[in-house]
Amino acid sequence: MNIEKSRISPLQFMFAIMCFIRSSSLLSSFFTPIVNQDSWLVIIFGMIVSLPVLWIYISLSKAFPKSNLIEINDLVFGRIGGKIISAFYLWFFFTLTALNLRDLGIFVGKSTMSKTPPVLIIIVFILLCAWAVYYGLEVVTRYGIVFILISSAILLLSFLVSINIMHRESFLPILNQPLKSYIQGTNIITMIPFGELVVFLMIVPYVDFKQKKLVRYFMGGFLLGGLLLLAVILRDLAILGNTLKYFSLPSFETLRIIRLFDSLGHMEILFAILLIILLFFKVTLLFYISLLALSYWLKIETFRPFILPVAALLVAYSFIMFESSMQQTAFAREIIPFFWPIFEMLLPFITLIVAYIRELPKKNREKEKEDVKV
Repeated sequence: MNIEKSRISPLQFMFAIMCFIRSSSLLSSFFTPIVNQDSWLVIIFGMIVSLPVLWIYISLSKAFPKSNLIEINDLVFGRIGGKIISAFYLWFFFTLTALNLRDLGIFVGKSTMSKTPPVLIIIVFILLCAWAVYYGLEVVTRYGIVFILISSAILLLSFLVSINIMHRESFLPILNQPLKSYIQGTNIITMIPFGELVVFLMIVPYVDFKQKKLVRYFMGGFLLGGLLLLAVILRDLAILGNTLKYFSLPSFETLRIIRLFDSLGHMEILFAILLIILLFFKVTLLFYISLLALSYWLKIETFRPFILPVAALLVAYSFIMFESSMQQTAFAREIIPFFWPIFEMLLPFITLIVAYIRELPKKNREKEKEDVKV
């Protein structure tokens, strides 16, 4: 069964990962109040902790190079067991899509369109996402490299024009927080967004590269995306200092302070446009992955008839999830760090162990050799 006919290049895959991570700079308020001036350290800790998790994802992809996550579950756990586990993943994918769609709507409402009803903003964006998803993976990931180049240019520009208002004292004292704070902050950043890279197991089979290059592009996207996120936190902390923890959108407040020239005004509009683009990319990718997973779970040939009905469900889901942004932040700090590891660590690890116990990777390689000979 092959629902997705198109293929994407390794660079498209890598830059999609970078965009996915970079778009999560909006969520820095989830952990900055916990570790304050050591927020940048938590990013580094999270990247280190995430390396074994990425190794699990890469190992699964290498063991089943022609299968996405839903197909892997069926191969490893059987038809019934695979269906049950994949059903949980379906919920996880749809929830991630709805959460990010909600974030997009709230941010646009707060930053640029304060008088527009959030539901209208979300409907417009989900329709744009639906249009991109309709044309498949290649269209969804096509402009990732452009978005990263633009975001990197804006990030570099913001550093250059704000050097005079950055303060080294903002990073002091280092390692002065309780150990519990570092553990909690690292857990949050590991689950959001690094652990969420599990969604890319759905599209690895459609990347046009040899398996031996998988590590290079998967890890490359992760490391470069993580470094961009680290740069954003360092800039915001250097400018905002101890006030960083009081803002729900620290990067937006940072760029509100920065001025290029008196005639050009503030730079926050650049950040708003940039983050809207990145969040649009992330929501579109998650929407596509959710539909792809649904199609493989239901064993249907195309997901196109489901695009608009699922889009409507996502809009409704994004509004009934939380009553306020404060409730969503509390959920991210108190629930996600303990619940998301089930999907991002535990299940992939169990899948990998069971696959090797059953010697499925070996059987898969032998089957591929036989197919080549034929």
